Amino acid sequence: MLSGEGSELPALPAKGLRLLLPQSMALEDLDPEVEAAFERALKKLSQAGAQISEVAVPAFNRQDEYFKGGGIAGAEVVHIHKPYIARVKEYDPRVGKRVAMGSTLSAADYVELLHLRADFMREIETLAAPYDAIVMPSVPCVAPTIAETEASDESYFRWNLRIMRNNGLINFLDGCAVTVPCHEQSGAPVGFMVCGTAGTDRRILAVAAAVERALSGD
Repeated sequence: MLSGEGSELPALPAKGLRLLLPQSMALEDLDPEVEAAFERALKKLSQAGAQISEVAVPAFNRQDEYFKGGGIAGAEVVHIHKPYIARVKEYDPRVGKRVAMGSTLSAADYVELLHLRADFMREIETLAAPYDAIVMPSVPCVAPTIAETEASDESYFRWNLRIMRNNGLINFLDGCAVTVPCHEQSGAPVGFMVCGTAGTDRRILAVAAAVERALSGD
């Protein structure tokens, strides 16, 4: 439940918003449609008076460390499914593979991930403190076809990692985010993600509403 739930969000203007654009892998390897839509959105926000600062965020480039063996969630999934692991062959094969992945983590690995996450949160909270929100594409690609994702296990897991790439960073941060549509009506859906650190839900909702108004021209 959000603190102060029931009260209206402040109506923030786009003019004067301080937005952090994280120079990192979160902005790399984008589908052309995503890159074009995201750049148009940044331009509209800038024209509306938002202050967009591109800042190097090296912590966003260490996803391999954060999610090895399925990460913290992978270890917790194994704990939850422990009574049923012996029957893992009865799971959907791809779900079973993801559940089993977490079993490769030791207790020491899990504790190390908790410390890594705490360091990550402190680093991003310090970087984000002068800004109203962090912004990035919600997903680096447009939606793949079912055939593309089902071509093989390798294809499925590659698409899964790609689609979860950016929002996974905010999940690991214990943060919050709102995705705002930024594509043209004739194009495939593209999201503009407005993100914040832990406990900033109401502010991020207010910033996202201001972004949405600016992008829609209201």
